[in-house]
Amino acid sequence: MNKMLIDLLFMSQKRKDLLLLLKDGERTIEEIVDLLNVTPTGMLPQIKKLKDEFLVIQDDRKYRLTPLAEILVEKMQPLIDTLEVIEENKIFWQERDLSDLSPAFLERLNELKPYSLVKPDPDKIFEIPSVFLKNIEKSKNILSLFSIFHPALSGTFLRIEDDNIEITLIVTKRIYERLKNDFQEELKLYLARKNKQLFVCADEMKIAMMTKTNCFMMADFLTWKGEYDQQSIVAFEPASLKLAEDLILHYKNKAQEIKG
Repeated sequence: MNKMLIDLLFMSQKRKDLLLLLKDGERTIEEIVDLLNVTPTGMLPQIKKLKDEFLVIQDDRKYRLTPLAEILVEKMQPLIDTLEVIEENKIFWQERDLSDLSPAFLERLNELKPYSLVKPDPDKIFEIPSVFLKNIEKSKNILSLFSIFHPALSGTFLRIEDDNIEITLIVTKRIYERLKNDFQEELKLYLARKNKQLFVCADEMKIAMMTKTNCFMMADFLTWKGEYDQQSIVAFEPASLKLAEDLILHYKNKAQEIKG
């Protein structure tokens, strides 16, 4: 793409906001300044620049996107959302090892918006995060993936006895061996219960933990140093839940089910 066009699209917040606003339909200048909280004198020069590049046209008193702009703006939104996801917690994302994720999933990072970053409480460093427990209590369908021995694995999921709660766990071979050796009885009881499944993935994973339920999703990624720093992202929107579900099922499809 021509650098001038890139600058036109991204180097002005007013132009960017206007293009995204017009994506939803034509607007008068009065509607534009009201919805974007700007002044006519501040916005009209930006509209002129977009008109000069045939990205915005004016019909009578209303402004709308050109067909070319519609294509560009359609591609802009996911990129802007992805940038916002990363910029919100830039250091966190810079430190994460996402090399295990395929390009198809990396391209969907924008679907995490909006999300929250949960950091460990120094006074509760060995406890399961309260936001996790609070939402698990409301959940009926649980998908969870582990490449580390997270306390929720043995402390929460293996202990849920309610047959109406569906749980599918995907773990690495190393975690499965730990379960067999240290939690043999709990594992046996879990596998004997209704609507409880366990899958073992032969591949190592760089996602420390990811859980998706009908209520929320929560994910912990290892750092580039292979460390687990207990920082989690939590999200509640349908797109975020779908991303987490698709990613967990991706590993489940490569795993072997363990029967009781």
